Amino acid sequence: MQANGHNDHMFSGLLQLIRPLNVLIVGAAVILGLHLGGGEGHWVVWIFGPLAAMLVTAFANIDNDLSDVAIDRINRPNRPLVSGRVSLRAAFVFSLTILTIALLSAGVCGKAALILAGGVAVWLVIYNRWAKRRLLIGNVMVAIAGGVPLVYAGILLEPLAGQWRLLWLAFALAAAFHLARELLKDIEDVEGDRVVGARTVTIVLGITAAARLSGAYLLFVAIVSLVPAVLRWLNPLFLYGVIILLIAPSAIACYRLWRHSSSQEAARWSLVVKGMMVAGIILLWLCH
Repeated sequence: MQANGHNDHMFSGLLQLIRPLNVLIVGAAVILGLHLGGGEGHWVVWIFGPLAAMLVTAFANIDNDLSDVAIDRINRPNRPLVSGRVSLRAAFVFSLTILTIALLSAGVCGKAALILAGGVAVWLVIYNRWAKRRLLIGNVMVAIAGGVPLVYAGILLEPLAGQWRLLWLAFALAAAFHLARELLKDIEDVEGDRVVGARTVTIVLGITAAARLSGAYLLFVAIVSLVPAVLRWLNPLFLYGVIILLIAPSAIACYRLWRHSSSQEAARWSLVVKGMMVAGIILLWLCH
């Protein structure tokens, strides 16, 4: 019974390490990209393409926790590695296993998909191990990685020029919203980042300035999201969807972050931005 309890704790810990919601969002982004790109790919692409992207993300999430043990002892003491539910060795072996399956899955989709999947894995390891503690460099790197699933989908399908235009647009919007969320997460994690000597926007500018900058930037990105509606690249529903699902909550976030600049407020709006990304995926799918 005791062994079973230990195994259950380890399983739940490993599941928490991969951050399932983030993984599912990446898979949904690849499927959206396949849809925007024309959706004419072989069934192998529709199954193994998203699977590879999801597993690369899971690998990177585990590696992130492995590199953040010192910070998580302060910011997130309940994380699996810090709490002892999962050992460092088990997490490392699990991450390599996931990466291997990810690369095999990408390889099934072709050489270009394999190269991109491997390149993104390396990119995210560099982010985890070096860039995330550098001023804005880490934020931009993870934002780009957040938009890559849309371009990756295009590589899987080789769509026409007009379809590539939509994919690059979706990439730009996804990366921009990821950057907004990264700035908010830096505010949330300021105490641990300060202890390990990280140079984030929050540490350089202070919590109040960083919160106001994050709120203003989020609202700016939401407004820019109207561009495809103005250019009539998507059907009119997109205009109303952006106003209701992206601009309205961003305006509230901007107001709140200007009035109540705190790590707790930033943490709340970081979760809202994640929900906005999901809403954006659904909106693009419906309006294409």
